[in-house]
Amino acid sequence: MRVISWNMRKATETSIAWEILNDLNPDVALLQEVASIPNSIKESFKGGIKFQKAVGKTGKPQQFGTAIFVKGTIVSELPLSSEYDWLNRELKHFAGNIVACVVQPKGYSKLKTISVYSPAWPVDPARLKGIDFTPISGVLPEPRPAVWLIELVLAALQNIKLRRSERWLVGGDFNTSETFDFTWGSGNREILDGMSNLGFTECLRAHNHKLTPTFRNPKGGKIIHQIDHLFVADALFSKIQNCTTGDEATIFGKSVSDHLPIIADFENLQSVPSYIEKLITKNRWVFAKTMAEIPHYYIVRDNLSENDKKRFDEFDVFIKKNGYTEKFYSKQYTYYNIRNYKYWVIENILNRALLELKQ
Repeated sequence: MRVISWNMRKATETSIAWEILNDLNPDVALLQEVASIPNSIKESFKGGIKFQKAVGKTGKPQQFGTAIFVKGTIVSELPLSSEYDWLNRELKHFAGNIVACVVQPKGYSKLKTISVYSPAWPVDPARLKGIDFTPISGVLPEPRPAVWLIELVLAALQNIKLRRSERWLVGGDFNTSETFDFTWGSGNREILDGMSNLGFTECLRAHNHKLTPTFRNPKGGKIIHQIDHLFVADALFSKIQNCTTGDEATIFGKSVSDHLPIIADFENLQSVPSYIEKLITKNRWVFAKTMAEIPHYYIVRDNLSENDKKRFDEFDVFIKKNGYTEKFYSKQYTYYNIRNYKYWVIENILNRALLELKQ
């Protein structure tokens, strides 16, 4: 299963951002700053689009909105609430910035999903005059001189009391990066830690064991901040196969967006087709001793029976259709994970390597 989270920078139906999204082929997409959606995309996600206009600083609807797309079914709404009236009022006010629902991609279990668009300005202090911020300080350290939209999300998630066995996706433009604290002192790392304290893991950082920038500064063009995030509960993170960002040269170079998409692949819980099981279990795998520094095994198509040659070709097509891409030295290949191995094809050779276990 592939999940994408992306701020598309006010993408209209003619933007090439939609071509990029289509090529990435997500099962679930958490999108921000969507202005209009082309018919081809509506058809691809037929019956699986939830879209709402975001609210601006003055309280009026923006010309763009926040969305959740699924190749499958939107099962139900996912109400976000708090025991505090003022917080519920703000959650309602920002309903178009915090889109939430239960989805079920084809061939996969139900997922609780939230797409977040947190603006670069705080909640209007005039609406919060005399308010006790206790529900937020229960997640974040005090003092909090202002309330930001992303903090409303944390407070609502705290009220849910997450069970780590549940399949949760919370992604979007959080306008929050730990690198901001180098300039402004504090406030951002606390939000990310707050999500961790609630039981969520940030896929991009945790999978790659480092900060991966997703945003290109409008002034100077520096790419140093990760303000976009994809958080999941343990039940999903335990199934993660890969997490990366979209291509900088295309997205930044062609001014498609000032944000890179986050692309996360999770183990497919569907049973493996029987022809694949036969191919990978009945044949002898040879250790690639000429590349011992990169341990892997292979099967050569020419050495297979006629039936297994057909299975080889079918598996090759299956990998290209359902797999994920990664670079291997200077080239890019498509991989598919089955249990403890990842598989890929180079010309007439099927390769497999033991997956690295994530700590």
